[in-house]
Amino acid sequence: MLARSALLLALLTSSAHAAAFDDLKGYLASCLRFEMSGTPAQRGMPLSSRVHTALDRCSDDVARLERADGRRLRGDGGLSPSTKAVIQGVVGRGDSGFRDVRY
Repeated sequence: MLARSALLLALLTSSAHAAAFDDLKGYLASCLRFEMSGTPAQRGMPLSSRVHTALDRCSDDVARLERADGRRLRGDGGLSPSTKAVIQGVVGRGDSGFRDVRY
C-alpha cells in the first residue's frame, strides 16, 4: 500500500512538473511573438535585430526556462535545448529562409 501511494505521488508530481515546464515554454513563445510583431517601424528592422530586442525584453521568461532546464549547449552561448527549441519555433521559419538566424 505504501509503495502504491509513493508511485501515485511520483506520477502526479512528474505530470505537474511537465505541465509547468510546458507553460514556461509557452510563456516564452508568447512573449517572443508579441515582441517581434512590434510597431510598424520595428517590423522594418532586420530579423536578427528584432530577435535580439525580443530576447532582451523577454529575458525574465528566458531565465525562468533556463532555471527549469539545467542542460546547456556550449555552441549556443549556454542556452538550454528547450530555450533553443522555443526560439527556433518562433523565429525559424524554414520555408521563408530564416532558419539560420543567430541569436
